[in-house]
Amino acid sequence: STEVQALPTPQLTGLPATQIGKLPTTALPDLPTTQVGQLTATQIHGLTSTQLNAFDAAELDAIDVSYFATSQIAGLDATAIDNLTTTQIGALSAAQIGAIASSAINSLTTTELNALTSTQAAALTSSQIGALTTTNFTSLTTDSLSALTTTAIAGLTTDDISALTTTQGSAFTTPQIQAMSVDQVVALVTLLS
Repeated sequence: STEVQALPTPQLTGLPATQIGKLPTTALPDLPTTQVGQLTATQIHGLTSTQLNAFDAAELDAIDVSYFATSQIAGLDATAIDNLTTTQIGALSAAQIGAIASSAINSLTTTELNALTSTQAAALTSSQIGALTTTNFTSLTTDSLSALTTTAIAGLTTDDISALTTTQGSAFTTPQIQAMSVDQVVALVTLLS
């Protein structure tokens, strides 16, 4: 690990992706953030999810998240997702948002969930919606709620619906309501009456 840390930035950033992918995970948490920030998209693609999960918050913050492949995002654990900044979450593509593991989705803060664009929210899966705590779910904006796909609606619990404000409940579209189960519709009607 000290050997990797001792590499000058030009040598580290000159490594091909195949060699980057073979760096020991024990060496990664000690890399200077300036070096991590200099890695190219191709080099970032060479990192495994295990390696990315070994990075500390400062190192993850130094990476341009647009470089992450969806398969890498899918492999990030709850700690790694938690270590991404609000700005980085906001910069994730819809495909990257949809790739976040259901087991890691609650690592997004209520602020980050509230800041999702409607395009990002439309990428949330039913598994992700189902995994969100009620508190996290209710932090979604009306634009995000109305952007959820009819498939994602299946992940809603009646507790999630009941915890919404009437303004949020009114944001559901006709196709979304048509996709709801009877119990979900009852919860929504109760909320809105």
